[in-house]
Amino acid sequence: MPVSSLAVMASLIAMAFLVRHSLVVRTGTRAIIATVVIAIAVDAIGPLLRVPQALLDPMVILICAVVTIGAGWVRMRAARAWLAAAADPIALTAPFTGAWKVASGGPNPGRNHHQAACDQRFAYDFVRSDGPSLGAEIVAPVAGCIAAVRDGEPDQPASWFVREHPRPAGNYVSIETARGWILLCHLQRDSIVVREGDRVDIGTPIGRCGNSGRTSSPHLHIHAQDRPRPAIGEARGLPIAFDGRILRFADRMR
Repeated sequence: MPVSSLAVMASLIAMAFLVRHSLVVRTGTRAIIATVVIAIAVDAIGPLLRVPQALLDPMVILICAVVTIGAGWVRMRAARAWLAAAADPIALTAPFTGAWKVASGGPNPGRNHHQAACDQRFAYDFVRSDGPSLGAEIVAPVAGCIAAVRDGEPDQPASWFVREHPRPAGNYVSIETARGWILLCHLQRDSIVVREGDRVDIGTPIGRCGNSGRTSSPHLHIHAQDRPRPAIGEARGLPIAFDGRILRFADRMR
């Protein structure tokens, strides 16, 4: 039994909604798959069960609506939980000069891929909006002591795909503060100008934006956690705010 055009249309509308509202993260991806598979299955198996064709299209549309609304509800709950947990953030300033924007971060799980990792739940990825990110100067966003430094990891060539890497953070600097450690990651090889034990003030040069570690294109990754060195799946991520703002996807800083 061929799938009706109305069923296909309903599936595509649901898929477009999920993608448009960035719900394609975990539950969203499964929702897209479920929507398409169920819609096609209902439309194909219905006649075998002697379900009138007049009822099949409404059933498909209802299923698409339920899955779409359900995915949106999951997203809203996740965003509210994230904002509640971020109520008392560590105060930071911009870790760069020039104009930058949030490429990934904030309460929307579809626009913050870090939320799946407990140590990076409140992380942000920044890219420069007034020029190339690669080689841009990175500065200390807070006063503190340099707790850890890693350099020497090669910068990856830009790619559409994220490459697996044994040291995902790449070249990084960790700054100890009274409330936790601030990690600035994916720095350019041989660009780091601070050493462990150095004291830094806000605006002290740290290094340059690179593409080292597990990354696809040059950007600055920054997050706070409860230990000095990267510990994926083990450290506890801490909320951060920049100049008093909890940033969201595509927010700009200058």
